[in-house]
Amino acid sequence: MEYHYSTVVGPATYETEGLCDGVPLRLHLSQEPEDLGAIRAQEDWRRLVAPVGFKRGSLGPEYNFLSVAFPETIPDRMEILAYFDEFIFLHDDVVEAVDQAEGDQQNDEAREACRFEKTTRDTGRRTMVSRVAQKMLSMDPGPAATTLALWTEWFDKGAGRQNHTQFDTLDGYLTGVAIFAMGLNIPDHEHELRSQLCRPAWVALGLTNDLYSLDKETEAAKAMGEAHVCNAVWVMMREHNLDEDMARKLCREKIKESVAEYVEIVKKTAQRTDISRDLGIFVEAIQYILSGNLVWTRGAPRYHPAATYNTRQLEWMATGAPKSAEEANSRKVGVAGTLYSTLQSVAFGVFGMVQGFLRRARLHTTPANIAADGILETSKTTVQ
Repeated sequence: MEYHYSTVVGPATYETEGLCDGVPLRLHLSQEPEDLGAIRAQEDWRRLVAPVGFKRGSLGPEYNFLSVAFPETIPDRMEILAYFDEFIFLHDDVVEAVDQAEGDQQNDEAREACRFEKTTRDTGRRTMVSRVAQKMLSMDPGPAATTLALWTEWFDKGAGRQNHTQFDTLDGYLTGVAIFAMGLNIPDHEHELRSQLCRPAWVALGLTNDLYSLDKETEAAKAMGEAHVCNAVWVMMREHNLDEDMARKLCREKIKESVAEYVEIVKKTAQRTDISRDLGIFVEAIQYILSGNLVWTRGAPRYHPAATYNTRQLEWMATGAPKSAEEANSRKVGVAGTLYSTLQSVAFGVFGMVQGFLRRARLHTTPANIAADGILETSKTTVQ
């Protein structure tokens, strides 16, 4: 697999708690498009669906989810994927907080939008998902169609569809993200093999999510009056009669085992000659979801009440996200221009003081003084 859009992050600069040994962390060359897409989704959700809480979804002060989980995303696809990813986080929070019937109805709306199904009523969710689907199909029809089919199935069978009684699954959703992010066309006959090869990665990812989201999900279950928490750590506590600390330790051990298994699969798959190029790329790329999700989760405000967002994110959340990357760049120019003007005013003030001093000195004018004054005048003309 060739790398064009990301760079390796030095392992000394982040912490994985030993849960991702053998998997490097890669970071997309620009996280700004993800900021744009996610914050635009927050604005549309607030306008079309419901209020948005401070903890929101996919962004982090140092690492955004997609930028480290899918570091080789084609740059012009990052913003639209970030928009949909933020929608998923906001949608998931609502599904967790309502009863099963209402959650199923909201998943139906999203599924219908992925399929472009006709309906008698338009909702904010349908509007947001439809926009994403149409944009993706206009950009790259083949991978987009595959991705939308995977998302449709996920909304139909996963996405919290049975979040009060059984585990949620992320593999269908994230597989779709990866396929469109990198523009992959994996042959139909390899779809089953793709699932088999990547299964240890999805197990590790699911357990990692459960390890770090237990408190959040426990609070949501209590608010709903639910006795069951849809979380692997919670299940381990009850199935093995463990306290929470021991259950978390067991969860960590299983994460390490699954990651080690997948690292070996990546190595062996890279040597195979009986699979398509795009399947090989997919298998290699999925490993970065493991390291990226882990590092993002450890610093994300979504899971850590004391954490906050970075300056750019907070500014855009407060004043509105730029409508495009071009506008974002123009805002930067505006800030730089203001700074330049301020510095220029200071420079002219100092220049004026010097010039005044020299003019007063003309009572004792000499050829040398005239020459110096002339240089300053020339300099003034040049600066203006």
